Amino acid sequence: MAESAEELFERVAGARREWMACFDAITDYVFVKARDLRVVKANRAAASLFSRHPQQLIGHTCQSLYGCSEPPADEAVIAETFATRQPQNVDINCLPIPGEFHIATYPLLDDSGEVVAVVEFIRDVSEQKALQRQLLQSARLAAVGELAAGVAHNFGNILMGVGGSLEVMILLAEKEGLPPRMVERIRMMHRELMRGDGIVKRLLSFARDSTPSIRAVSPAEVISSVVSLCQAHPLCRGIDVTWDVTPPELSVLADPTQLREVLMNLLLNALQATAQGGSVRLQARPVPHSDTAPPGSRPRHVSNGTHRLALGVARVAEPAIALSVADTGCGIAEEDLPRLFTPFFSRRPDGSQGTGLGLCVSLGMVESMGGRIVVESRTGHGTTFTITLPAAS
Repeated sequence: MAESAEELFERVAGARREWMACFDAITDYVFVKARDLRVVKANRAAASLFSRHPQQLIGHTCQSLYGCSEPPADEAVIAETFATRQPQNVDINCLPIPGEFHIATYPLLDDSGEVVAVVEFIRDVSEQKALQRQLLQSARLAAVGELAAGVAHNFGNILMGVGGSLEVMILLAEKEGLPPRMVERIRMMHRELMRGDGIVKRLLSFARDSTPSIRAVSPAEVISSVVSLCQAHPLCRGIDVTWDVTPPELSVLADPTQLREVLMNLLLNALQATAQGGSVRLQARPVPHSDTAPPGSRPRHVSNGTHRLALGVARVAEPAIALSVADTGCGIAEEDLPRLFTPFFSRRPDGSQGTGLGLCVSLGMVESMGGRIVVESRTGHGTTFTITLPAAS
């Protein structure tokens, strides 16, 4: 039995509704554009870019919809499809909207083979590109680590040779009756060389995925040695460096070499951020309850322009001890806090570039010792780094 005109019309209308539902279900931005680059059709995702209904885009160019003075970069891709009658695929990051996008265009041909319109798919690939960069960075770090592990063994032999010579120099200096100040300088050179040898050994152990040597450590001894060494550094001129451990007999569970290295990194960073006339203070104190705020990559506002970022283990074993390094320097911008512990990120007040590895390595050491790092900073008023570690019973 033949269908009536009403039934045929309803079938066509139903098929159109189904097609439009599928068209609007696509989460990529989809446009159909004529040769003059005006929109012939657009799905809901594309219309959401301009906070409009899809029908409101028809007859407009994207340049007028974006409100930009120059044609958007994707229009050159569409023009290429009209000229070549071939699909095009390209990644661009210069659209009037933020992000990185993959543009794919496909020609619509009439019966004579002429291009009458172009279908354009725009996909936001910002996350995929970020993951690709992270993977590339991880590969670079792995290559650097493999190279460093190979060099470290031979470099350790060189350090031990120099260390033996310094020991002989100390014996000769004492025998010849050289001034005590000179002897002490040679001893300091020997101590620092031995610390360098410890760093090389730690690098090798890191490459072998070994665990730190955790034992009871006196924060007073570690902080005292770090401060006395840094006070001879040119960065310390004109800056008041003080420290306090209360009570003095505090003991923390840590790897002494790693803890010393972490505090050294934090103190040097504080000195670089602090102008002459400012101050840096190191403290160690027991905390009744370890910080329970979940660690994360985003800072949170505390008060009065101060922002806080916590990284490391979710909860430090109790009882715990907090070791802090506080400065009165320039502070850290809120937008820089999430990248603070990212490898190779460096932002010094004088504009010079550091390695960007100090804080990244320090965080890894603190985590391996079962601790966490909390940063609180206010631009123009200073920064406080607080390391929380388990107390030694």
